[in-house]
Amino acid sequence: MEENIVTLRGIGKAFNGVQVLSQVDLDFKKGEVHALVGENGAGKSTLMKILMGIYDRTQGEIVIDGKEMDETYSINTARANGINMVPQELALVPALSVGENIMMGRKKGNHGFFSLKKTQQEAIPYLNQLGITVSPEVRVDSLPISYRQMVSIAKTCADDAKLIIMDEPTSSLSKEEVDELMAVIRRLKEDGKTIIYISHLLDEIFAISDRITVLRDGKKIVTKRTEELTQRELISYMVGEDLLHTQEALREDGEEGEDILRSAGETPVLELKDIRRRGTDKRVSLRLYPGEIVGVTGLIGAGKTELIRSIIGLDKMDEGQIFVKGRPVTIRSPRDAYALRIATVPEDRKLEGLALIRSVRENISMTQKYRKSISRAGFIDKKKERENALSHIEKLNTKVADLEQRVLKLSGGNQQKIVISKALLSGPEILIMDEPTRGIDVGAKATIYQLLQELKKEGMAILYFSSDVSEMSFVGDRVLVMREGEIVRELPKKQATVENMLNYMAGGTSNE
Repeated sequence: MEENIVTLRGIGKAFNGVQVLSQVDLDFKKGEVHALVGENGAGKSTLMKILMGIYDRTQGEIVIDGKEMDETYSINTARANGINMVPQELALVPALSVGENIMMGRKKGNHGFFSLKKTQQEAIPYLNQLGITVSPEVRVDSLPISYRQMVSIAKTCADDAKLIIMDEPTSSLSKEEVDELMAVIRRLKEDGKTIIYISHLLDEIFAISDRITVLRDGKKIVTKRTEELTQRELISYMVGEDLLHTQEALREDGEEGEDILRSAGETPVLELKDIRRRGTDKRVSLRLYPGEIVGVTGLIGAGKTELIRSIIGLDKMDEGQIFVKGRPVTIRSPRDAYALRIATVPEDRKLEGLALIRSVRENISMTQKYRKSISRAGFIDKKKERENALSHIEKLNTKVADLEQRVLKLSGGNQQKIVISKALLSGPEILIMDEPTRGIDVGAKATIYQLLQELKKEGMAILYFSSDVSEMSFVGDRVLVMREGEIVRELPKKQATVENMLNYMAGGTSNE
């Protein structure tokens, strides 16, 4: 029988009377990779913080190696019992060397002083254990993110961890770097370490895990061996059948927007004619019609974000022309874009889309165009502001405690819904979305897909930028493939298969 090194019994947690975890029973076995999945807000982070001793549990028991932990259980207790974590935001000291970071807090020399050279030498076995080819003398801030990730894992090994929690470990990694991380995880498993793997990326979960546990709304839904599940079954457990049907219905919808609109004599609501950004010789042309979704995809560096910046006036164009509803326009800034009823959902919601320390209400009401629309004699109509904010929260099924809750406290998926609500309240006719589902859970994605279809039916034109080709295969009415700063192929929906898109993204010339 496989050995349970940690058992959680009836774990519950409430914040200010709100129950966020209810009667969670779970065990983790020696030498397994146990995936923990669920939409944002499902309770994954709260459960792991309880296991790490960061949060106190409201109810339940924690048992480690057969010993029940008492109410004094803390982060120091967890680490002393071999429980450690590689957080999504890596907890390293950038100005120190790899060796110093790995051995920090463990080794001291005579009279409380330590030898830098000795410390760096002592880190080598932990690097070798993981197959990491980096010098312990190198400063951490000189390393790419993937190597910093490996250093964080080596640090947990130096701390004698037997159970390592990895929270979204591949969110900033390339495919090659992901492969390297997977090799490291397999080495840890061979050494008898237990890995709790938290991720939204289902392909990774199926590739690396032995068992999968699904949380939803603070409750454990199921734990199964990975080979006993299909992706469809897993998504169904995570979000329920209703939301799952939405994605499947979209994939079957084969309407090809531009041909129908062009044949009806429709004028494009947005048209780019041979626009060229400063510093490049590449030109881009495209048309976007009312009531259609045009997907734009490409590899990292293909020029998707640069194209958005050109459209909304953040980057100057040297040549070309933008037309809105058939009229030539000049867009020098995002404010000009808003005036033309063009709204943007930016790629980085935290840096570009939100004021994190402000409330939900303030963030949704942030755009100047919207604030003017609900103002009288310079004063905002607070009642109307609240009504509109609540309406959009309900429309996007956004989970918030109340309108005055700080956005900082929301999950990633709910933060993204706030960004979208803010964009919609500016009253756009054209909505530009840059990687709108990156880093959010399956449930939030399904809600956004449903919203897109509703907006499309209302006549909104949507330019949808995403590097997720599986998503592109069903979201857009047609898909534009970018490579090296230009559009290399336009694919109607029925031809926008993953294989076709990857082929053109990589430089292919045929869809044969």
